[in-house]
Amino acid sequence: MDLKVQTKPDDSKPARPRPSALNYYASALASEWRRFRTGLTRENVMGFLKKMAWTIALTVLIWVYAESEEVVPALDQPIAIEVKSRDPSKIVTADPNEKVITCDLRGPQSNLDQFIETLQPNSPITVDLDTSGLPDGNNKILTLENLKENSRFKEAGITIEKCTPPTLTIFVDSRETKKVLVASPPNIAGLKSATFNPATVNVTGASHLVKHLSQVTADISTLPILNQPGPHPPEKVPLVRDPSGNLTYSPAEVEATLTVAEKDVTYTCTNVPVWIEIQPTIAETYSVSFVNNGGFVPKLEVIGPPEQIDRLRSPRIDVHPRAVLEIGPDNVNDTNPVPLTIENLPDGVRVKGANPEISFTATRRG
Repeated sequence: MDLKVQTKPDDSKPARPRPSALNYYASALASEWRRFRTGLTRENVMGFLKKMAWTIALTVLIWVYAESEEVVPALDQPIAIEVKSRDPSKIVTADPNEKVITCDLRGPQSNLDQFIETLQPNSPITVDLDTSGLPDGNNKILTLENLKENSRFKEAGITIEKCTPPTLTIFVDSRETKKVLVASPPNIAGLKSATFNPATVNVTGASHLVKHLSQVTADISTLPILNQPGPHPPEKVPLVRDPSGNLTYSPAEVEATLTVAEKDVTYTCTNVPVWIEIQPTIAETYSVSFVNNGGFVPKLEVIGPPEQIDRLRSPRIDVHPRAVLEIGPDNVNDTNPVPLTIENLPDGVRVKGANPEISFTATRRG
């Protein structure tokens, strides 16, 4: 007979205890720390820092760019201008008081900064005008209308919103060319003669300026040769620029051939006679005699151009200096020396220093 026997599990093995929640989380934390420590290398740290540096720099650049591209106003900005006719046969000039105007501008900050740096008095903005419908003489034009389409504003990305003054006064005139003489400046000390090649030049400008012009001036005043007496070879010199800047010369320079006079020299005249000029009523009352010198100035030092001084040195002298004593009621009884007047000196010759003096006595006639 078969018997079925029911068996029990092996009771000899002890039951495995279930882990607690605290142990589970401690284990997980330790595992993550091991993973982090394993990945925390020098290369990873440097890579992270580099990425952060690039990100920060890029952020700053984006912020700066956004700020520079922000459209902002620039109010009352001074701007130098000049006016020009599109018609080459016409010349337009602006009122001297309106060559600098003020404008309200608008545009990106960076564009405004760059544009304002270009605004210099010697680099004015040119206003090209259609003068076909304008009569000769004074005219009024709208400032904003003639500036807003200017290429310098467009190229800079700038908009003009307002101009002061709102209108400009301009003078329209015909262009004229005239041939005029070249001359040396007046009152050049020591200049004996000056010739220019060419002797005439063409002057071009507004008709009202050119038609009254008779000569232009060669700028020789700073040439060193003016301090060197005698003739000199030709030198290139510019023509003196028109103060208004509205005239042009062709050619703009000429050759100047100069002769410089000798410098003044001194000379001592001896025994210059003294002439008496006495009023008739005084002559009837007094007799006059000189004290000690016999009626002559023993030595008289003079100075002047060499060629004129030579006239005094020459044995065949053609000029005869004299000293004049003038006697009248005011000095007839004067016991002090009286200054003499020197006459008959050559052209350009003068007494060096103070005029000589002479003593005299006036004796009443019996």
